[in-house]
Amino acid sequence: MTMFSFEVPLRHLQEFHDLQDYLFALSFLTKEEEYREYLQNRGDKMLVLDNSFNELQVAQSAQEMRQASLGLSPMYVISPDSDSWGTEEMIQSYNQMLEIGFTQDEIILPIRSSKEYLTAFQSRVRHMAIPYEYRPLFPEAFPWSSMHFLGLRDPLEIRMCRPLSCDTSMPVKIALKGWTLREWILRCCPHENTAPEFFSIEMTQEQIMLARANILELKEMCNERSSKLSKALPEGED
Repeated sequence: MTMFSFEVPLRHLQEFHDLQDYLFALSFLTKEEEYREYLQNRGDKMLVLDNSFNELQVAQSAQEMRQASLGLSPMYVISPDSDSWGTEEMIQSYNQMLEIGFTQDEIILPIRSSKEYLTAFQSRVRHMAIPYEYRPLFPEAFPWSSMHFLGLRDPLEIRMCRPLSCDTSMPVKIALKGWTLREWILRCCPHENTAPEFFSIEMTQEQIMLARANILELKEMCNERSSKLSKALPEGED
């Protein structure tokens, strides 16, 4: 079963907390007091700290990731990466994370090709992740079930590949457009990158309920679980 984490606007962290299988935290947001307090009081949910490249399009440093992790005790940390880096730079970034105190068990290395996977495997990297836009470039016979998926392309990909985990904000973003998950699929799953401004949005009650319904349907569709739509209603709603 694939675990899911959903990025949501900061004003609505608690309203989606119960639907999070784990928390996928964005490093650039950890400077926000409200966000940091939410992560510190997360209960028993596993925390993965991301390097925020997808949102900022700027590579973070190992030291910036260490600073972002202070006081949060993440189980995993995504090693800094960039679309402009080659395999050597990716491995160098991973090694810099080791040098400042992260362990092999804590670091997840993003990879963008089968070549990078082989190099990482030979370098004894234990955990890897693949950004959504690069996954079509990998061979069909790939060990998908050992990967974290950075972003959602479409539910069918999850059902076929069965990754360990996937983080996404798509169920929320399409709710902001008034779309159900099925409407998004019928539109061929258009992707929308998550800009930093997304996290300052204030959602209406209707958008919150639609986003929750989208999340539950995504989980059911990908993991073939049955769930009732009533569970998507915020506490206290009929």
